Order: sequence, then structure tokens, then C-alpha cells
Amino acid sequence: MHNKKNTRTEKDALGTIEVPKEAYYGSSTARAQKNFQISSLRAQKIFREALGMVKLAAAQSNTTLGLLSKKESNAIIKATKEFINGKFEEECDLDVFQAGAGTSYNMNANEIIANRANEILGGQKGKYEHIHPNNHVNLAQSTNDVIPTATRIATLLLLPELLQELTELEKEIGKKQVQYKNLVKCGRTHLQDAVPITLGQELDSYREALKKSKAFIKKQSEELQILGIGGTAVGTGINTDPMYKKMIIHNLSKLLGIRFERAKNSTEMTNNMNVFLNFSSTLRSLATDLINLSSNLKIMSMGPKAGIAELELPRVQPGSSIMPGKINPSIPEAVIMTALHVLGNDKVIELAAQRGQFELNVMCPLIMFKLLESMEVLTNAMKTLRKNCIKGLKANVKKIEKELENSLCNATILVPYLGYEETAEIVKSALKNNRTIREELLHQKLYTTSELKELLSAKYSTEPSRIKRKFIRKSQN
Repeated sequence: MHNKKNTRTEKDALGTIEVPKEAYYGSSTARAQKNFQISSLRAQKIFREALGMVKLAAAQSNTTLGLLSKKESNAIIKATKEFINGKFEEECDLDVFQAGAGTSYNMNANEIIANRANEILGGQKGKYEHIHPNNHVNLAQSTNDVIPTATRIATLLLLPELLQELTELEKEIGKKQVQYKNLVKCGRTHLQDAVPITLGQELDSYREALKKSKAFIKKQSEELQILGIGGTAVGTGINTDPMYKKMIIHNLSKLLGIRFERAKNSTEMTNNMNVFLNFSSTLRSLATDLINLSSNLKIMSMGPKAGIAELELPRVQPGSSIMPGKINPSIPEAVIMTALHVLGNDKVIELAAQRGQFELNVMCPLIMFKLLESMEVLTNAMKTLRKNCIKGLKANVKKIEKELENSLCNATILVPYLGYEETAEIVKSALKNNRTIREELLHQKLYTTSELKELLSAKYSTEPSRIKRKFIRKSQN
């Protein structure tokens, strides 16, 4: 219970409520703090900055339209810039799980900016004699167009860092691909010996997958540049000047250096959250790539003595509290956990996007939090994977060469020269007599050592090649 000496009394539509005396927020925020004590989850800093950007662009637009006086405008703009820069960050502490659509977030910003603007103009917090949270700061706005717009902006602000880390990870894998482009190893399908492949080819496939996900992310992010701001409550633009929508889009573009566009149908923008669902699907794609890559790194480094052990991953920490000397693939495991978390977030966003009812989807706070969280953790996971794993990754060349020689991978290259059935017999005989394919071919005097050196080389086994008649041993019938 608040001490009356340390609080002020504010009045709203529900009556009166005590607000901490020094707080810049007001009654709506105080009620939200009381009502929604569900988790420790709070909106990301970038969302608060994006929300402030919307308020700033709105103030600029309303000033140009003559709806705010110069005095009111200057105070609001100064207060809003302080809000964006984090001066009131401790007062932006509302639970993610709150009144739908994000009214509490919107009013939290409106109240903080209004009280600071009143203070600038010589007024007292909570009196709103100069600047009112709804009448001035929220002028020509609604939670229903502000929160989705701020979410779009926050996502676009996080995007460059995510793409940069993705590019850096691609490059680091590319370096390893070049380093091991000629190292032939056992390729596997169904976790069984298949045909030879170079480690470089294998790594390049992971790099290409990341490259495709990056292109997918970039393409889908373009949809986030279409804004429904100016549609207010249900997209009809009630309580806005006819020029307001065009003006605020222009001001946001100028403030952020991003080319925003007006939505053709603002009502659709308030009830349809599929743009966030679709962008989340690009993060799901990236997360899946990272799971595949990390899982393969784990398997290829399995051992070090009783497993595949084709790769040596950097030793980043002891792997056991009971087994001395044990080292685990800790970084790939952390990345997989992160990626699974992102897949979970994507499912939550999907379910939330389904909750649009008539002219509004009220799940905006949850969608915002999950989407931004996915971007943040993916960015950090890629950085961790690149710096603490891929960069120091080494191939166990001797083990790779030994496993290739002892495998059945070289059998397939023989089919054009011996025939499928004949090659199968070679394989069966090699397994029965515990010989390698090379040894079996020599034992049966089908080829000489020099012929096998050429026939089983990387040139023939890991890329397209023309059939050489000199190696043909099968019947020509």
C-alpha cells in the first residue's frame, strides 16, 4: 500500500488512484501495474524506442497541421526525445501479459511524455494543465494503430544487426569451405555410408542454406514497411485530419531513414497480424538451418575416440561435473536450444495471429514480444556460433581419410564400369572378408594400384565426370 506522503492522487474514468509522487507515468500505468502481475517479462528496449518514434512523428505531424501550438509541440517533442533516449526506462516496466492490443503500453508512453512536457512548461506531474496524455500526446492516434506500427518499426530496427551476424556467419563458414574444399570424406544418407563428398562441399551446403534464409528474411521484411498508422481505432481514420496519414508516414520515414508506405486498407492492418506471422516464418527458417548445422557439427565431432570424430570443435568449457576430461559440443547445443525457443515463439505468434476478431487483433503485445525476442536471441546465437565454434573448427584429416578408406562410399563410382549387380557382389565380398573396397578390387585383380588411385580420386567421386572406357570391366552386351 502506498504511503500518502509519497504519492499523488490522480483521477480517471474509473475514479481515483494513488500514483508514486515522483513518477512520470500516471493512472493508467498505475492500474496496469496493479492488474497485471503475471510474469517478469518486459517489452524490449527497442520497442520503447520505436513507440517513442511514433509519438514524435505524431507530434510533428499534428504541429504542421495546426492541431498543436508551438509551445505544446516544443514541450512534447523534447519530452518524447528524452523518452526515446531512455531517460524514463525504469518507468516502462509493464508486464507483457496485459490488456489486449497494448493499451497499457500506449498509455504508459502518453503519460510519461505528458507529465515530462508539463514539467518543462512549469506544471506539476499529474495535473496535466498544459499537456494531456490523451488530448495532446495521443492526438490522432489509437493503441490499435500505434502498437502494430511500433512493432513494425522495432523489428526493422533490429533487422540490420541480425542480417549482419548472418552474413558474418556465412563468411566464416565460407572460409572453412575454402580451407577444406579438397578434403574428401565419407558422405552419409540415412546415417549410413553413401558416396564421397568433400568437407568443403558439405560446409558450403550449410552456407548456402543460410544465404537463402537471409534472402527470405530481407524479402519478407519489405512488408513491414507498410504502415496502418493514421487508421486509429478500426482503420477508418476517425479523429484524424485528412492529411495526417500521409504526413506521419513522411515524418516516420524521415526520422528513421526507412521508406515507409501507407496501407491501402488500414482496417485490415488492425485486424490482420499475418505480416508478423509471415516474418516470423523467416526466423523459423533460419532457426531450422541453425539446428541442422549445429546437429551435424555435434555428430561429426562425436567421440573423440569412440565416435565419428571427423571434426574438432573448440574446447570452450569442461563437459562434466563427474567425468574428468570430458568435453561437450557446448556451443552447438546452446544454439539448438535457442533455435527451438524461436520455433516455439513462432508457434505462439501463429496462434496469436489467429485471434483477430472483427476489426482488431488484441494479441499485439504477445506478438511484439515474441517476434523481437526471436530476433535478439537468433542474432546472439549466430554470433556465439561464429566466434566460439566455427572460427576454431578443425578437421581431423587422418580420421576422415581413414574412415573414407574403410567405408563403402567408393563402391558407387564403380557402377558405370562394373555394373550395379557386379559392384554389389564386390561390396558383399569386401564386408565378408573384412577388406576395403580398394583391397577387394586389388584382390580380384580388377584394377591396378595406379588405376584405382585415379578412379577413386576426388575428380571422379565428388563431381560430375565423363566415363573413361579404359576402366570399363563389365560385359558390353
